[in-house]
Amino acid sequence: MSKPVLYLDIVGTLLLEKGGEMAMAPFAQDFVDGVRDAFEIRFLSSLEEHHAMRVAKRLGMDAEYVPFRHALGKASSIRFDEPFYWVDDDPSPSDLLRLSDERCSDRLIPVNRREGVTEATLAKLLATWAEHRAEQGEG
Repeated sequence: MSKPVLYLDIVGTLLLEKGGEMAMAPFAQDFVDGVRDAFEIRFLSSLEEHHAMRVAKRLGMDAEYVPFRHALGKASSIRFDEPFYWVDDDPSPSDLLRLSDERCSDRLIPVNRREGVTEATLAKLLATWAEHRAEQGEG
């Protein structure tokens, strides 16, 4: 079986703004280490691709960059025909509506942009994934 996709925002999740500068979130490396083998990681971020790939390199991870049109929202670039999860600090109202329409609201793992990803984020993602696997008889 193929890995589920993890759509991962960068700013506000892996990177935090501190005094006008961007700094790695304290738990970012541990988070990436916890998901790297279980998920196919795709960056769904407002950062330009070369900046996103620099973050991936710094965290020692492979990630695919997924562009999106701001007017349509990030959810417009999510492939709803494959198992996925999405970690983001600020999904738009249209993103939330699209997730609801697709009956996928439970696949969004929200993050507080002041903290970025945390142990609780990782635990919630893994618990949600395990729950979905159990529902599908894959557990």
